[in-house]
Amino acid sequence: MSRKVAVVGAGLAGVTTAYELAALGCQVQVFERGGSVAEQASFASSALLAPFAPGLNEAATPAPLTWRWRRWRAARGDADAASVLSALSQLSLVRTTELRQTLGLDDEAAEGLLVALTDPKHIAAIEAKLESWRALGLRAALLDAEQARQREPGLNREASLAAALAFAQGGTGNARLFAQQLRHQARRLGAGFRFHTTVRAITADGAGLTLRHEYTPPAEAPTRTAERDAGDTQPHAPGPQDERFDAIVLCNGLEAPTLLGRRLPLAALWETSVTAPLRLLEAHPDLGPRAAWLDLERGVTVIRTGQRVRVTGGLVVTGTKDKAKPDFEALHRDLQHWFPGSVLHQQVQQGQSRRAVAPDGMPLLGASGTPGLWLNLSPGGGGWGQACGIAQVLAQQISGQTPALDITALGPQRLA
Repeated sequence: MSRKVAVVGAGLAGVTTAYELAALGCQVQVFERGGSVAEQASFASSALLAPFAPGLNEAATPAPLTWRWRRWRAARGDADAASVLSALSQLSLVRTTELRQTLGLDDEAAEGLLVALTDPKHIAAIEAKLESWRALGLRAALLDAEQARQREPGLNREASLAAALAFAQGGTGNARLFAQQLRHQARRLGAGFRFHTTVRAITADGAGLTLRHEYTPPAEAPTRTAERDAGDTQPHAPGPQDERFDAIVLCNGLEAPTLLGRRLPLAALWETSVTAPLRLLEAHPDLGPRAAWLDLERGVTVIRTGQRVRVTGGLVVTGTKDKAKPDFEALHRDLQHWFPGSVLHQQVQQGQSRRAVAPDGMPLLGASGTPGLWLNLSPGGGGWGQACGIAQVLAQQISGQTPALDITALGPQRLA
């Protein structure tokens, strides 16, 4: 008999989890308070798909003093979680490619990831890490400045560049487009999606889990996007409804602790983005990036998605109830620094997303401590390259199969 599983949240984490569960024969029901998939943190997030390389991005994201203290303490913990996350990210990139090929998904993908190194000190720091990364299975190589410019001919010749780090497994993809297409595949396998539906409470009684949800009719005002799939706004019974499940997966970020019934050491990670059409000029065919360009010093990624360029950065950590002011002009300056004149600025789209982050910057995954209740709370800021692998491993665990990778080290117990 197949297991009946609820997924709370229809962002990228929720959609990938729902698909993998349905592919393993589970009866899946997704609950989303918004009107469609990937409307919140996944809406205009970084299009980066990158393997996790421990110690690559050691620059501290601006954060309150108490959070910086938690982050320092978490960084002193054991390295098992970082090693597992590196393996998980590599598994995930393989799984992403498999899904694209077997399901015919087109999410404006491109292969290639270069990390800018602007001075000899940065090169020396990377050289010290290369051997340990290769021991983890990461395929990374140092390129000199001219080799980097050959791969990305649109780079500004006047921008200071000493070298670049190339990751063979890295690339790009439109996370929202991927989620929309994978949602249709999940529905073909029997997964249900209930939109405009808020999960109010979850209770466990030893024999299973009861999920209380409530449908809220959508307002007449225009929604965030005009794109709608059939069935997104089908009404359900009014008032709170109780439904039984064998397992529930929380993919709803900062709202998860309320349903979990206990505190988790989470903060809000804010990310700013600008997206603009690429300028297409016959005289200058190499404008803009070909794939992914990452500048750790400036804290930005510049990525090609189809005929558009997306710049993301401005990462800031705040309390869960606080806000962060976006600096869109800084992203425009960074784009101009690396790829001048590459986009139509008058047609720019600006965005800001918020997601949950743990002190060590790594996901909270797996068993929550309550039987049948699972967590898929993934950090943002580094792209969405881990999503498909996380979903696959969690689905294997929930359905009783042997998982492709032991992710116990990424559970919430590590932060106790």
